[in-house]
Amino acid sequence: MFEKLHFNTARLTIRPLQQGDLHAIYESRRNPVTSKYIGEPATLEDAQARIDQASAPWQAKEHERLLLAVVRREDNVLIGELMYKFLSHNAKTAEIGYRLNEKYIGQGYAFEAANGLIEAAFAQFGLNKICAFCAVENQASWRLMQKLGMQQEAHLRQHFKFSHGYYDGYMYGLLRSEHSMAATA
Repeated sequence: MFEKLHFNTARLTIRPLQQGDLHAIYESRRNPVTSKYIGEPATLEDAQARIDQASAPWQAKEHERLLLAVVRREDNVLIGELMYKFLSHNAKTAEIGYRLNEKYIGQGYAFEAANGLIEAAFAQFGLNKICAFCAVENQASWRLMQKLGMQQEAHLRQHFKFSHGYYDGYMYGLLRSEHSMAATA
């Protein structure tokens, strides 16, 4: 029914994760700084399990994650990941997520990758709305959501549980009509 996403942006290739990505994924996910508001730093086994999950056929079921690699085109280096999943086929709503290796933060790659994913998802899947979630303390994440044109829709009390406690979350959303207006503005 649906194909896995694979596309290019000006500086990046976005493609499904593959077995050869193991060490780059591990290097990125074991970092406590970039893991703070996502989960525990990953072990090599955790990284392998993520690659294995990404290698399985994607059925595009509600809440089934499609895991994508963010690869810098100039040197073919994997610099991060994107996540996509349908929240509701009936409502034509999906969720995106993003994560970069700490070495590549602050260079516009997260915006470029996430914006490309939003454009591809609206075009390929006929969505009405794309959502994203983050911990309130994750200022870089919610600022990126705002830069992407997303609107804050909810403040979710104690929505995330990490080893260091419960955290409130934000939910942001972007409607197809808002994205179309932003693209033409």
